[in-house]
Amino acid sequence: MYYSQPVVHTTTTFAFAPPQRFTTFWYYSLYTQIQQAQLYEMQAWFMSVDLNRNGQISAQELQYLMIGGTHLGIETASKLVKVFDCNRSGQIDFYEYAALHQFINNLYRSFCANDRNFSGTIDAHEIHNALMTSGFNLPFHTVNYLFLKISPSGYGLLFTQFLSLCGTVALTRSLFEWNDPMRTGMVHLNLTQLYDIVSIV
Repeated sequence: MYYSQPVVHTTTTFAFAPPQRFTTFWYYSLYTQIQQAQLYEMQAWFMSVDLNRNGQISAQELQYLMIGGTHLGIETASKLVKVFDCNRSGQIDFYEYAALHQFINNLYRSFCANDRNFSGTIDAHEIHNALMTSGFNLPFHTVNYLFLKISPSGYGLLFTQFLSLCGTVALTRSLFEWNDPMRTGMVHLNLTQLYDIVSIV
């Protein structure tokens, strides 16, 4: 299930109340944007790919999520699972999946809004604007560095490439937050922890 023109609504009550720990993460705000009817539709898709009924799905299962008629794919699915997999089990539960789904919807809307010439691609400056719209306030030089890693020639990114770039940004934010449980805005890492983070990103 994929909503090509998502409508964002803020809700205060949920048919699916998330666990308390989930509400402390940055992506909880994504969950609060989802309408009740959308939650039921997301649950139906989630259950359809959760073949062993363990309440979790992996990147192998998530890769079949459709984006504009195209499957998400294993590489992007693997990166996105890491963004929302706070216990690093390699799987995500329904609440994490719902936030992930809304993350994709919001990015799709930002991508379309910044593709002003309707080329189907966006350049580094447009990506910078799209990230800011999505709540990621990175300096342009950082965005440009990430952009050139994906497109050394400087050619604009397709949505799937843009989604991969945003997945890297979001994963970095999640890893920082998980290592800053008191939300001080600073983390203290030893070399082994830094190696762990680099290996995940």
